[in-house]
Amino acid sequence: MVTPSIDKIREVERECKDKVSQARLQAERMLEDALQRKRELITLARKRTEREMEELLARTEEDARSECEKISERERREIEKLKEKVRPRYQKALHRILQEIGIELK
Repeated sequence: MVTPSIDKIREVERECKDKVSQARLQAERMLEDALQRKRELITLARKRTEREMEELLARTEEDARSECEKISERERREIEKLKEKVRPRYQKALHRILQEIGIELK
């Protein structure tokens, strides 16, 4: 009578060890899957961040180029206005200097 009880206890003990071992393996698999998913999410986040940074850089460059063109155009117009203001004075001054030197223009 004792032997069948001992055998039953050993069988239950073996089953418990198997279940614990399977639970440990399952936990390890879950942990590995979670770590793999974490790595994938980090990689995905890095790719998204990189893509967004590239887009931001492109937009920034475009904005800078556009702003530079606006400034250049504004400066060009200002230079033209100044040339128009200076031209009559330049002509008069040149004419006066040439007269003082004694050179007559045709």
